[in-house]
Amino acid sequence: CMPAVPHGLFVEAVRNLVALDADWVPTDADGSLYIRPFMIASEARIGVKVADEYLFMIVCSPAFQYYTQPLRIKVETDYVRAADGGTGEAKCGGNYGGAFYPTALAREQGFDQVLWTDGKTHEYIEESGTMNAMFCIDGTLITPARSGSILDGVTRDSLMTIARDKGIPVEERPIKYSELVDALQAGKRVEAFGAGTAAVVAPIATISVDGKDYTCYTGSDAIMYRLRDWLLEVRKGIAPDNHNWNYIVV
Repeated sequence: CMPAVPHGLFVEAVRNLVALDADWVPTDADGSLYIRPFMIASEARIGVKVADEYLFMIVCSPAFQYYTQPLRIKVETDYVRAADGGTGEAKCGGNYGGAFYPTALAREQGFDQVLWTDGKTHEYIEESGTMNAMFCIDGTLITPARSGSILDGVTRDSLMTIARDKGIPVEERPIKYSELVDALQAGKRVEAFGAGTAAVVAPIATISVDGKDYTCYTGSDAIMYRLRDWLLEVRKGIAPDNHNWNYIVV
């Protein structure tokens, strides 16, 4: 129910803040300036209603590699992050709130994150923690199709676009976690990773299903690392920006 921020105001606000904070951009190879635009209801009120006043803000912070080691995750089949018809496809704070408790339980069991499944059947993979989930199985990049409960991530879209540009087969479709198990048990090369603004590519080393651990491929020649490097080269101006993704702040 929040009103949309006018496009021109949004872009100019980001441009101005980044220009002011230019000295905070890290010079490290894996450093970046993380930009978080957000909006909250700001009126003083106790009651259940749609707000009449909102505050639009942007914060910036120096950022570095979000995950320093390949992740160990578990497939979550009890708790639900989001369901069709809800706010799962939006960048909504409530989506994170509902994920904290099951994620805390997973960490108590020795996992870094959970691999969420759909709220209806708990058979289809949706997201990984706060990131889109992506897989490379025998050289094909596979990611769950967009739905009302999966965030339409920009990094997700960028990686798929680059993969197609480089001739890597891409499949955007529903994927059951049992398909992953079958591929791993059959000895296929399976790469698993999360994709997001801060993490870019977060490799997954271990996926636990019903108490059994499966090892994913994280070798230095993995496709996911090539995709990450290609995207970073475009971001940093090393490679041509063929899709006009970059906005230059001077």
